[in-house]
Amino acid sequence: MVLVEDSFTIRRQLLQRLDAVPGLRVVGEAADETTALALVDHLKPSAVLLDLSLAQGGSGIAVLKTLRRQGYGGQVHVLSHQTEAYRAAVLAAGANGFFDKAEELDEMLRQLTGQPEVPVPAPLDAAALREQLDQTVKLAMRDGGEVVVHVIAGRAEELPPLAAQLIAAVDSGDLVGWVHPGAADRLCVVQVDGEDTPSLRERLDVLAPDVRIGRARLPEDALSSGGLVALAELRALGKLPS
Repeated sequence: MVLVEDSFTIRRQLLQRLDAVPGLRVVGEAADETTALALVDHLKPSAVLLDLSLAQGGSGIAVLKTLRRQGYGGQVHVLSHQTEAYRAAVLAAGANGFFDKAEELDEMLRQLTGQPEVPVPAPLDAAALREQLDQTVKLAMRDGGEVVVHVIAGRAEELPPLAAQLIAAVDSGDLVGWVHPGAADRLCVVQVDGEDTPSLRERLDVLAPDVRIGRARLPEDALSSGGLVALAELRALGKLPS
């Protein structure tokens, strides 16, 4: 999918939500009409998620009309805070759906995925987690940011539903994924630029009181993603003091 949204903050929030839905992948981003049309022509995505108001005075309706005129047959869903005022015009221009950004995102995802319920958010697999954590650590080292890595150890049957709940609760930019390939008994939660240990522990006390948690901080405990995860895991297992 190509995501067309001029607000950096909203785009980041949408990316986090879209990345959590199995089967959805954002392959391009644009903030203005010209970039949006070029990306769709080049990438030929199966869907476009389109803001109504774009950078440089651009119009989402203009992008939509051009895409349909050029023969684009994929799904186009428009998000806006001005749903009622523009709904009829957007649908008449060829949109598959028109949704309120704040209140109808799940409804849009149901229509986009063709499923009656939005798929449960999935944690990152171990390889993707390490890759993203590597990048997070490099950026934090460069910019002087903080990274806290938590490893949650528990029974394999209780961690997948816990992971879905945590994905919905973490801040934008944070990561939730599996520590080891093919294993579902160690979950990693990475928090960027924020110390959230008390509230995370309190959340776990409610959601999964039997799990064990260990943490490691950059730069105090380790300077590498592997070092952070290893220390947090040992602490979760009780092999090192917390």
